[in-house]
Amino acid sequence: MVDQSKRMRNAASDPYELIQRVNRRRTEYRREERTTSVTDRIPSIQTLIRRPERIAAFFSQRMVMHILVIALIPGALLLSKTELVLAVPEIGRAPILIDDGNNDFTVDVAPITDESFSEGDAPLTESEDLPVPISLVSRNQTMSPVVVPVTVMTDRAYMRNGPGTNYDPITRASSGLELQVIGKYGDWYQVRERVDAPVFWMAGELLSLPENAAATIFDIFDKDLPPPPPPRTGIVLESGLTLRDGPGVNYVAITTLKLRGEVELIEIYQDWYHVAVDSKTDGWVKSEYIEVTKPVLDRVITADTIPDPSPELVGIVRESNVNLRLGPDSRHAKVGTADLGRKFDLIGKYKDWVQVMDGKKKVWIFKDLLNATSHVLRRVPTTSDFPALPIGPTRNRSGNSGAGVSTSSDVANVALQFVGYRYTWGGTTPKSGFDCSGLMMYAFRQVGVTIPRLAASQYSFNGAIDISWDNMAPGDMMFFKNTSGRRGITHVSMYIGGGKMVHAMTPTYGVQISNIYDDYWVKHFYGAARVKR
Repeated sequence: MVDQSKRMRNAASDPYELIQRVNRRRTEYRREERTTSVTDRIPSIQTLIRRPERIAAFFSQRMVMHILVIALIPGALLLSKTELVLAVPEIGRAPILIDDGNNDFTVDVAPITDESFSEGDAPLTESEDLPVPISLVSRNQTMSPVVVPVTVMTDRAYMRNGPGTNYDPITRASSGLELQVIGKYGDWYQVRERVDAPVFWMAGELLSLPENAAATIFDIFDKDLPPPPPPRTGIVLESGLTLRDGPGVNYVAITTLKLRGEVELIEIYQDWYHVAVDSKTDGWVKSEYIEVTKPVLDRVITADTIPDPSPELVGIVRESNVNLRLGPDSRHAKVGTADLGRKFDLIGKYKDWVQVMDGKKKVWIFKDLLNATSHVLRRVPTTSDFPALPIGPTRNRSGNSGAGVSTSSDVANVALQFVGYRYTWGGTTPKSGFDCSGLMMYAFRQVGVTIPRLAASQYSFNGAIDISWDNMAPGDMMFFKNTSGRRGITHVSMYIGGGKMVHAMTPTYGVQISNIYDDYWVKHFYGAARVKR
């Protein structure tokens, strides 16, 4: 009793001692709980058999993630030491083996056509290997025209100051005269006798153009053409002046002219003017009744033939072996030839061409090759009775020669307009700038052709055919592989003729012209393609 009462008094005498003891015990319990909680919570085999849901309760989500990460580490280490071969689905090209010095890497050079890579093609790397474009080295070398030698095929062939019969005849060329062709506009060609001689225009039908020469000659754009000359006009000085069928009073009267009316002078014969009243009416008037200034008179040529007073609608061939064609253009198929002096009935006309009867066939002759005056031609009806221009034959994508396939020199001239424009990765317009494939896409869009966005896709485009190096023509695309340390088709340019190409290169160079025979381009060349038009 004494001992018990003594302990109680001691506890009561220190009221905080009990609380402190409880707190110490609680701390010790928590420590023991932390060290034993994991093992205590591991269920026994018997428990798992009886209560399988304890498995999910035991493994937390974080613990599962940790286990998965640890399990993946050996696999990642193994994969990093393995040589990787990419197998790409066949897209019309066999894969090539590229040796990068360490291991062989198999790549399908004909590229992936997934257009999700919309950012475009990356620029070339500006290294010592990349040649300086010739457009920055020599402007004369870059802009020098492709020269094609030709011979004049007929006498009295007019050399004009522009591409069309509405331009002034400046002089005549004799048959056999050797000329140089340096440009073309439609069916008209820019010619000169030598480098330092004046440049004139002549119709292609008057020249002995080599086969496929048109594909190598630069096109002249509308903006670069000389403006048509001022009309060669005179003023009528007499009311009721008679317009006749020829230079004499014995010719048939056609109509009468109004006082102070304006007429266009075509040619002069003695004291008569051959004039045009409008696009459908021309004839002859006495020169004394027309007021003409000296500058205009100096531009009017002298007529060396005059019309028959009662003309037949016939024409006589002026030259040997004149081509007869299916339509009014030198690009139409040749269906025969006509010898010098052959006579044809004229049944129709279209622009600078005349339709004639060759037996039972309707064929076309360039009108300057026929001895038929404008007086006669005026009476020949205009017709559209001719086939459309032919489309050149195409080859299978696996072909290489390119022979007989229509070319795209017009699109080459479009691309040439942007020499000096800036390079922009992903750029597809003049405003934004261009990358290499963006320039190709924009140029073809201007001539009505849609091609894919990326260089790789442009090469495997089903609207194009393979062209060999030796058969390239202006407008063909050239593709290069493994440039700037990247694999596959990585760059595209456009051939413009004369061993030159135009392309968007780097942010420093922008769009420039390069020599295709530089070692860099020959080394990286993969192939060329021509877009079917």
